[in-house]
Amino acid sequence: MTLSANNKTSQQALDDDLFSLAPRHPDSRLETDWLFLYNKLPPDQWFGADYAYKTSGWLKVHTNIRKRQRILVQISEAYISGEFDWSEYRSQILKRINMHVLKLHQHHEVEDDGFFPEFVSMYPKLAPAFEILGHDHEYLNELLDKLQIQNDQLARSEIEDKALAEELHKTLVAVTDLLQQHLTDEEDLVIPILGLRQG
Repeated sequence: MTLSANNKTSQQALDDDLFSLAPRHPDSRLETDWLFLYNKLPPDQWFGADYAYKTSGWLKVHTNIRKRQRILVQISEAYISGEFDWSEYRSQILKRINMHVLKLHQHHEVEDDGFFPEFVSMYPKLAPAFEILGHDHEYLNELLDKLQIQNDQLARSEIEDKALAEELHKTLVAVTDLLQQHLTDEEDLVIPILGLRQG
């Protein structure tokens, strides 16, 4: 190979690297080999006219999950900062946690029992990636069960219990951190599958 050819190859490699797509957050656990569909349908096209009717439903569910989680953390922070008294805190958060936990458990069941096995059968190469998401669900479900127990304690605690509120807040933060990682990794895998599949 000539020097000119070597230079051309090196420049092509640089160009490929420059324009290659990466997952949307730096802590992504997705390996490059798993992003072959993501590279065909990157996030800036997810809401395009050709794909939105197939992708928007899943993204809307995730938007609602993030919104409910954010509101719960805001209520918890409002109590801890003194903005809410005990009565207001309980009235704002109790029913919301019950609903959030229920909806997340239902969401995980639908994915674990239906969508994820279907996607793996379509793309066996992605099985390790969906295994990661499945383990996330196991850990999330443990955190949600803990959150539900704390919320049940809160429902019985008419007398102020700051220690309980602090523990509940820690659990909410842990759920938020895992959801942030999980939902983004899941979208980077799932949304291109939805957008590119036929039918």
